[in-house]
Amino acid sequence: MHAHSNGPRFHAVRLAALLLAFCLLAVPASAAGGAGDSLVTESYVDAWADGLLEEATASIDEAFGGIQAGGSEAGSRVISLTSGDVLTLEPGASFVLLSGSARVRVGAAAVVNATVGARAVTGNVNPEQLYIVSGAQAEVTALGAARAVVWGSSSLTERSVAFTDVPEGSWYYDYVYAAVDAGLVDGVTETTFEPESGFTVAQAIKIAACLHQYYHTGAVTLTNGETWYDTYVDYAVANGICDALYATMSWDEMNSAIDRRDFAVIFYNAMPESEYEVINSIGAIPDVATTDEGAQEIYALYRAGILDGALDDGSYLPDSGIRRCEAAAIVARMLDETLRVHTTLG
Repeated sequence: MHAHSNGPRFHAVRLAALLLAFCLLAVPASAAGGAGDSLVTESYVDAWADGLLEEATASIDEAFGGIQAGGSEAGSRVISLTSGDVLTLEPGASFVLLSGSARVRVGAAAVVNATVGARAVTGNVNPEQLYIVSGAQAEVTALGAARAVVWGSSSLTERSVAFTDVPEGSWYYDYVYAAVDAGLVDGVTETTFEPESGFTVAQAIKIAACLHQYYHTGAVTLTNGETWYDTYVDYAVANGICDALYATMSWDEMNSAIDRRDFAVIFYNAMPESEYEVINSIGAIPDVATTDEGAQEIYALYRAGILDGALDDGSYLPDSGIRRCEAAAIVARMLDETLRVHTTLG
């Protein structure tokens, strides 16, 4: 989940402390004197460090405050992104997400969240926190409209995918592009998505496996097997996403339509339980009793704002098929908690 921000000064102190630590680690022991060097006293070091920290904090506070107010800082630029735009950062570059949501690939590059003093491992980008890139290029993909301030060398690639059958203003527009831009859902062709078409069992397992890998590594490296879905099924079974029974299914069974109940169970298992923070009060779903198969997962996804029902009364229609636009919405909401929906039932 996104960490809560404590304001620019908190960020500045963390950053200054981190930079100070880097500076201290880079000073040779011979230059600073050994532990028994009487010329270097603890009180002197403390006073020096405090002074440096105070000076750096004031400088960073002023710069960050100006950026938030719509200004700029030397060596920085504020970039506006739309869903699917990719910001490529060279080693040594850094960025702060000012608004919106995005994910960063954390494969070969070492991406450090300097605000919390830890390496980014899931790919989630927390707003108003500073990230520093080293080792290799890092890619930040916008999951909707976003703004970021960037220091260092970077380039912007605008979204290249555009579907003629996903009209701007449709309820699923942002969801489709967020899921596609993350590399988790494909178009049927380069220009069509077919939002009203159904999903098969094999397609659902593929996306759930890719979602699991993307969540844990920030990238999807799974590829088709000899039978195209074998790789994804093996990964899903090995990681507890689906039951081993799926590995024994025939071609016809794997390519039949998946119902909404099984879809919910498989996708619930694609991310850890900790990602399903309760934001909704759900007493009873009209057509899902708490004792039904898959009810635990369905209720958890409703309470987390990932599911909101197929009908106006909140009914889920668990035995019906699921459309591609609905699947894209579920994937996007799982990835980005700002896209989750608020509802109350029963």
